Amino acid sequence: MNSTHLVWRSATHHWRTNLAMVAGVAVAVSVLSGALLVGNSVRGSLRDLAMARLGRADVVISSTGFFRDALAAEIQSATPGARTAPVIVATGFVTHEGSGRRAASVLVYGVDDRFWAFHHRTNHSGVLSSPALVSEIGAGTGDTILVRLQKPSAIPIESLFGRKDDVARTVRLTLEAVLPANELGEFSLQPRQAEVRALFLPLARVQRELGVAGRANTILTAGADANAIATALGRTATLEDPPWAPPRAEPADMGWDLLYGVKRSMSTNVTPKYNFDDDDEPTSEIALETGQG
Repeated sequence: MNSTHLVWRSATHHWRTNLAMVAGVAVAVSVLSGALLVGNSVRGSLRDLAMARLGRADVVISSTGFFRDALAAEIQSATPGARTAPVIVATGFVTHEGSGRRAASVLVYGVDDRFWAFHHRTNHSGVLSSPALVSEIGAGTGDTILVRLQKPSAIPIESLFGRKDDVARTVRLTLEAVLPANELGEFSLQPRQAEVRALFLPLARVQRELGVAGRANTILTAGADANAIATALGRTATLEDPPWAPPRAEPADMGWDLLYGVKRSMSTNVTPKYNFDDDDEPTSEIALETGQG
C-alpha cells in the first residue's frame, strides 16, 4: 500500500467529515468575499454622497470668527481661474410655530446670489429648507418657523468670562420652499451618512440678525488648488479679517482652516501657516494632512 492509496482510503472512509470541512471553507470564503464587495460598494456610495453634497466646492475656507465678505472677491481676483462665494455657516434650533415641533443642531446657511451662481443654480432670495428638516418638524410652504441662532462673541460663552445673558437671537421666518436634494437641499461641508437638516436664509438677513453686517465666516472656492487659495488668502487678508493674527503668531492661533473637498481625496485638511519677513509681509506655507476615510 503506497501513500497515495492510503490518502484515498482515508478520504473515502471519512467522506462525511471531509465534505463538511470543504463546505465550511466554501461558506467562509463566500462570506469574506461578499463583505469585501459590500464594503467597497458602501465606501463608494458614501464618497459619491459627500461629493454631491459639496456641490461645486473644491476648497472651503472657514474661520472661527467673522471676516469681510469682500475677501471672497479679493481671493478670486488674486487667483486666476478661481470662483468664490462668501457664506455664513451656523448651527441653529428650529421650531415650527404651528405644531411646536422642534429640531436641534440644524445647519443654517446665510447665502445670496453669489452662492447660487457659484453652484450654477437658480437664484433664490427667500427661506428654503431641506426635505429632512420639514419632515422632522412637520412644516410646509408658507408656514412660520422660529430659528434660534447663537450670537458671535469674542469670548466663548462656556468660559468663565463669557456672557451668559442675551447669547442667542430668535428669528421669525416664513418658509418659502423645500429645496430638493439634487438642488443643493442637502448641501453640507462635512461628510455624514444621515440626512442633512439644513436651512438656507438670505445672507443679508443673517448678517443683520447676528450684528455682523458685511461679514461671513466661510468662503467656497473652485477652479484653483488649495495651495493657490492659501497663497491668495495670505496676500489679501487684512487686520479687518479676524482671525488674522499679528506678526510671528503661532500657526495654531491663526484660526484659518482650508478644507479640501472630496474631488480628489475623501478627507484632506490644509492648514495655512504664515511666516513673516522683516517687512512683516506674510508669505504662505502649506501643511497638508491627508486622510483615507
